[in-house]
Formats: sequence, C-alpha cells, structure tokens
Amino acid sequence: MKKKTILIVAVILVILAACVLFFLPRHEALFDGERISNPGRFTLRFERMNRTDSETMALAEGDALHVSWQIESGHVDIVIGMEGEEAVYRANDRPAGDKADFYVEIPQAGSYTVTVSAREAKGRIDFLKTKSESYKGE
Repeated sequence: MKKKTILIVAVILVILAACVLFFLPRHEALFDGERISNPGRFTLRFERMNRTDSETMALAEGDALHVSWQIESGHVDIVIGMEGEEAVYRANDRPAGDKADFYVEIPQAGSYTVTVSAREAKGRIDFLKTKSESYKGE
C-alpha cells in the first residue's frame, strides 16, 4: 500500500510540473537573423527580433545616412542621434507592411548611435553612410 501511495504522489507531482511548464511564458528567440556592421554600414535582416540593437558610427558634417527598411511583421522603433543631443531622426512603432527609403543629413561631426528596438518583428533595416551631395541631385 505504501509503494502505491508513493507512486500516485509521484505521478501527480509529474503532472503538476508538466502543467506549470506548459503555462509558463515561453522565452521567444531574441534575434534570428543576420547583423552586418562596419564603419560605414549597419544592417539587420531578421526572421524574428525581440530586442534592442545599436551601432555607433563616426559621421562628419556633410555626411548623410541612407536609411531603408521593410517591416514584414511586428513593430520597430528607430532612433539616430548623438549622446546628450536631440535625436536627428526618430521613427516610433513602425508597423508591419511599412517601407521606407530616404536620407538623414548629419548636422555636425560626431559619434552617432543608431538604435533599433523590435517586438515580434520580421524584416530588414539598412543604414549606409554617404555624402549629402551624392544624393541631392536625385
């Protein structure tokens, strides 16, 4: 009788543990994709992104960032700026289906941080350093 009681209690504990694990929040992948970074480019291509990523770029007055993105799902926030200064560009809560292709002019030389925060997102985002005068004739 004692062995049977221990077995029943053990089975109940296993079932309870399985239920607890089933109902706990699942830890989704933080980043499943490709990150490319070099002094003149910062690119993210992702199947799933649930985090914030950033890259600092040395930019001069007269430079520009060619910014393009295509968000397939989820939401993305983008900020470009120098620490302690007002952001030169901000895009909050870019939704699924959003596309963009434009230039951000750099007003003064310095180290600019490009920050991308994503929630359940899939897509691509690209920041490419260029000279302002190279696109103004378009």
